[in-house]
Amino acid sequence: MTRFASLNPWLAAVAVALCLQLPAQAAERFTLSIPGVSDDRLFTTANAGDGSGCGGQNLSPALSWTPGPEGTLSYAIVMHDPDGQKGQGVDHWVHYGIKAATHHIPAGFGTKAAIEGVGGTNSKNTTSYVGPCPPVGDSAHHYVIQLYALDLAPDALPAGLTRAQLMEKINGHVLKNSSVVRRYQR
Repeated sequence: MTRFASLNPWLAAVAVALCLQLPAQAAERFTLSIPGVSDDRLFTTANAGDGSGCGGQNLSPALSWTPGPEGTLSYAIVMHDPDGQKGQGVDHWVHYGIKAATHHIPAGFGTKAAIEGVGGTNSKNTTSYVGPCPPVGDSAHHYVIQLYALDLAPDALPAGLTRAQLMEKINGHVLKNSSVVRRYQR
């Protein structure tokens, strides 16, 4: 009995230490969201592509995120469809050089001339957002939108990088990342 009694103060100290760490860890949480929509929902037709009978308006979704960790100098966004091209993937949006003070971008940001940051090259060989347009009859495709908090200055990377080139350039410079998933089916 005395052996267990001696553990109680130790367990209490550990519990207190863990509780004291929780608020600090919560403050470090880095989350990306599409305002007003929960994760893993369907894109609206407004977000879908406007060509090839997709019926959309090709508007990139609004994005909002919590501030990156200490040392964040810029952000990068990538939207990738791992189901596209029969599982080989399609890059719909590559954008980086977004200033660290930015925590929200409006709907349509990816299809306008760069308000902030620079456009990378997507799978359609353009430097803007390209909305979902999976083949008719395919099951719903998944669109993973990733946000990277980087320790790179907004002007550190050249314009026009593909997703693969961006991933190579930011290797070792990602402080945190967060993602949301949307689906779309025609």
